[in-house]
Amino acid sequence: MSTRSILEELPATRAAIFRLLKAEGFASIGRIAEVLGVSHEAARKQVADLQKNGWIGADCPPEESDPRGAARGRPSVRYCLTAAGDHFFPKQYPALAMTLIDAIAAEGGQENLRGILARITDQRVADLEPRTAEMPLKRKMTMLRAIYRDRDPDTDVQRRGEDYVLIERNCPFLSVALERPEICSTTVSTLRRLTGCQVVRQRRFQDGDGRCEFHVRTSQNSPENAKNRFEWEPHRT
Repeated sequence: MSTRSILEELPATRAAIFRLLKAEGFASIGRIAEVLGVSHEAARKQVADLQKNGWIGADCPPEESDPRGAARGRPSVRYCLTAAGDHFFPKQYPALAMTLIDAIAAEGGQENLRGILARITDQRVADLEPRTAEMPLKRKMTMLRAIYRDRDPDTDVQRRGEDYVLIERNCPFLSVALERPEICSTTVSTLRRLTGCQVVRQRRFQDGDGRCEFHVRTSQNSPENAKNRFEWEPHRT
């Protein structure tokens, strides 16, 4: 679902508050009530609900040149969009990411792209390794549910025979991954380096499976010459 459709599916009053804050940068309860044509109390209730969800913040500074910031007397509390609230408006992150990937590959070929993906992998390993070092594999796999974000409710780990399987039900960069699946090599390579095992993605969003399943093959150690470096995703077997 696009960010535009999310905004349009909000109740009209809430969507109007988002658009007001986007257009003017900040607004007081009085200004919000004026634009919505409601009482101050009704506007305050809407604002409180949006604040509780982390979509708007309070005491936002005005632009220095804005005359509304120069009023005498006790200033009104000002509200503005947070970064989370701003994401209700359309973004073009996937298109930008694909443009960058294509530009990198066009300028320096696959080896240049490989270098960028290797650095991304190195950073992910550096973030996760301190939390998983010295752990037995079973416990380590539980910790690796955080490979995309901590306490990810959309990532699960199962044991299937000798394999551990990390199941990803929500890809955080799905639009890009569907068009440029080579970026998925960073996840495969990160799991391989942290577990010391061969890792194969047996189910894929790109194939219409509705999830990705990364099989960590405990009976197959990662090759010595690949344990500490990025590798392209292997073919499924």
